[in-house]
Amino acid sequence: MAESTLAPGRRSTAPERAHRRDWMGLVYVAPVMLVLLVVLILPAGFAIYYSLLKLQSVRPVGFAGLENYQRVFSDPEMVEVLVRTLGFAVVTVALTLAAALVVAVFLDRLTTGRATAVQILVVLPWVISTIVGALLFRWFFVADISPGVYLASLLGLHIKPLTDPTLAMVTLILVALWRTLGFAVLILLAGIKAIPAEYYESATVDGANTGQQFRLITLPMLKTPLVITTVVLTMSNLNNVEAPLVTTGGGPGDATQILPLSIYQQAFTHFDFSGGVALASVALVLNVGLVFAYLRLARWSV
Repeated sequence: MAESTLAPGRRSTAPERAHRRDWMGLVYVAPVMLVLLVVLILPAGFAIYYSLLKLQSVRPVGFAGLENYQRVFSDPEMVEVLVRTLGFAVVTVALTLAAALVVAVFLDRLTTGRATAVQILVVLPWVISTIVGALLFRWFFVADISPGVYLASLLGLHIKPLTDPTLAMVTLILVALWRTLGFAVLILLAGIKAIPAEYYESATVDGANTGQQFRLITLPMLKTPLVITTVVLTMSNLNNVEAPLVTTGGGPGDATQILPLSIYQQAFTHFDFSGGVALASVALVLNVGLVFAYLRLARWSV
């Protein structure tokens, strides 16, 4: 078909056909690249540019260089915020992956009707607003007459999770876990469904029990879904401002103060837009680093 458009007596060569395919590929991806340029690349570039300026409100009044970064990171509390953010992300992702793997294996063994009902319950927190989920947890734990505090008192536990530093962070982790569990379950369940049944049948014939099949077949075959889920969940938790803002507000004290909340408060509570943009640029670098890590891990997992 492609050769019919050429002049009579002339056949297209392989390099010419490859060249046309390359141009067609660029035509197909151009709209997506344009959208990414407008909504992602340009705003990121402006953020880095503004982080190097002195801002009065949001109006540039001079060049600051690295002064904004130096001022923000000279705050002794910022190191604690970064460590706390890393701990929050690592613990949340680890617990979410473990819970999602258990739920995905359980769903794989259910009949279609029951599996659909459980999937709806698991995915529901993921499709609702993060603000709504955070408000539900705050209502569940916030007061003496809240359901969570009342149920704990029936068990002899007189606790107020949102006023205790350790329990407040545990609550924040539970909010993030509850919110993202559905996404992780869907990815891992799709990976489990893609594993050929013949592998398990052969393992059963060879005498492998359920635990051995999970360790020797399921986990290795889930390498790519696990990598994807880990990177996406890590990025999600490193950029999660809604949950700490609504659930704990960073308190009690600074117990749940993490980087996304610090960026928000720096810019919109203290009106230090220079410091807020500098912190946002640091968060951007962390996210880009995670993307490159994902690309490297994706090659390894294939």
